[in-house]
Amino acid sequence: MGRLSALCCVLLALHFPVLLAAQQEAWEYTFRPGDSLWKIAEKYTTSASNWVEIQQLNSDRLGPNRKILPGTRIEIPLAMLKSQPTPARVIALNGGGSLVRANGEQEALTLDTKIYSGDRVMTAVGQNLRIQFADKSELQVLAETEVVFDRLSHHQQSGMVDTRIRLNSGRLNTRVNRLSDDSRYEIRTPAAITAVRGTGFRLSSDSSQVTRTEVSEGRVAVAAGGVEKALSAGYGILAEEGKPLSEPVRLLAAPVISAHREVDRGSLQFGWSALDGAEYYRYQLAQDQAFNQITRDNTVPQNTVILSDLQPGSYYLRVRGVDRLKLEGANASLDFRVQQPVQEPEPNRKITMPIGVLLLIP
Repeated sequence: MGRLSALCCVLLALHFPVLLAAQQEAWEYTFRPGDSLWKIAEKYTTSASNWVEIQQLNSDRLGPNRKILPGTRIEIPLAMLKSQPTPARVIALNGGGSLVRANGEQEALTLDTKIYSGDRVMTAVGQNLRIQFADKSELQVLAETEVVFDRLSHHQQSGMVDTRIRLNSGRLNTRVNRLSDDSRYEIRTPAAITAVRGTGFRLSSDSSQVTRTEVSEGRVAVAAGGVEKALSAGYGILAEEGKPLSEPVRLLAAPVISAHREVDRGSLQFGWSALDGAEYYRYQLAQDQAFNQITRDNTVPQNTVILSDLQPGSYYLRVRGVDRLKLEGANASLDFRVQQPVQEPEPNRKITMPIGVLLLIP
């Protein structure tokens, strides 16, 4: 309990309910005309007899004659609901990755590998992958990352999605589709809990147990130590175990990438505008527009980079500034193509024929 109390909760939503609700093990159901607790228990839970416990849990919401009025929201423990495991699957893979099943068995990741509750995914240098969940939300696992899928399920009849992930270390890119009010998508790190309603954001957790959240779409409410702070798109925040939650910080704007020039065959130099407040820059190079095939993911102290050993083909470049808190800003993007080298024609050869030799040309 002491460890849990040190955690902060980050709730992404169009409206911000009480943040502690994101951690309650209950599903909220809105009572409708003709409903009864018995009917609800029979339809949504593992046993119709659960109506007795549901009534006890919601005794403070009973109306006249101990009836529940239409429009009243009642809580049903998640453990009661009819649920079935819903695996996620790998939809893009670059460089491989490792999978440890809940029973301890290890296997290499491949395209369309199914991931179940309790499974652990790990990537090494140069590896990244993209995972899709039952509701079509996606999680990109970048290099040198360890992530555990604590719960992957959906609840029959209600259609509620329940996805809970634990980021032990590394970096994730997340895009979550708009969830229903009774669904949950939650990522836990050593320093924070991020509960998502539908947005795009980056999340990282380093060896110092510092969690960084950078929001590109949607809105975020962050709570720690009983204090709540709002976080809009274009802002980032730090959560560090045992320390007060930082104030939201405006993320650096996207730099402007200038024209590139060839410095050698297969090598191009790119430059971009220097950003005030940037300590260094991160660049990513991919061979697809969705950045599923990231071939390079590095940082540089200056606002230029030379990309060497580029083979003919299409490429996509992202560049963003990183501030003193190591929060990464908005992306600048550029796509370019490396052409096949033009083959130089062989020079004309001069042939000297001995006198008296007749050359016949058909």
